[in-house]
Amino acid sequence: MFLFIKVFTLYLVTIAVMRLMGKSSIVQMTPYDLVAIIIIGTIASEPLISTEFWPTLLALGILVVLHILFSMLTLNQIGNRFFLGEPTLIIKNGVILEDNLEKSHLSISQVLAILRSKGYPKVSDVEYALLEPIGEVSVIPKAENTPVTVEHMNIDIKDEGLPIAVIVDGRIQYRNLKLLGLNKEWLMEELAKKNLNQKDVIYGFASDKSKKLYINKREKN
Repeated sequence: MFLFIKVFTLYLVTIAVMRLMGKSSIVQMTPYDLVAIIIIGTIASEPLISTEFWPTLLALGILVVLHILFSMLTLNQIGNRFFLGEPTLIIKNGVILEDNLEKSHLSISQVLAILRSKGYPKVSDVEYALLEPIGEVSVIPKAENTPVTVEHMNIDIKDEGLPIAVIVDGRIQYRNLKLLGLNKEWLMEELAKKNLNQKDVIYGFASDKSKKLYINKREKN
């Protein structure tokens, strides 16, 4: 029983630590994010094979403080350059820059695979490609290969705003309704117009500008 409580507590504490470190530590994975995550995993698992519990919590607390400190340092231009580095140009005017690839430890096969995954099978279609400090490759296509947008075609499209869930798996999302400036009565009226009950809806959302309800009905057996 004690082991269960210890594992459960460490699990919750580790999640809390990751939340305190911020979303960027999960999405961007900067060098100091990666190091922090590796150390967190090592520290958090230590009590599972030993009896040192409170020192582990103290170590996790110190690690969070250090991570936040490094995050703040990257807000400064010098700190950002030191801890994260700068973007590296790997393609220019449709030509692969071999020297920069070698410095970045990237193979041509990797670059070609990245370009294909972004919808550019030909290197000649790319104006610039940059390896970002967070490890992502940003691709800027040549003007003639830029995807056509409604602006290019001079088409007027009404912006309905951000879609926000109001029903998820038959349950009303009251917090989101309040965010939209709406209420349960409005939702019930809209469902009644469609001859539906909230339980019939697996997913429903309203746009924050149009206030129009869109629904996906549950498939009945």
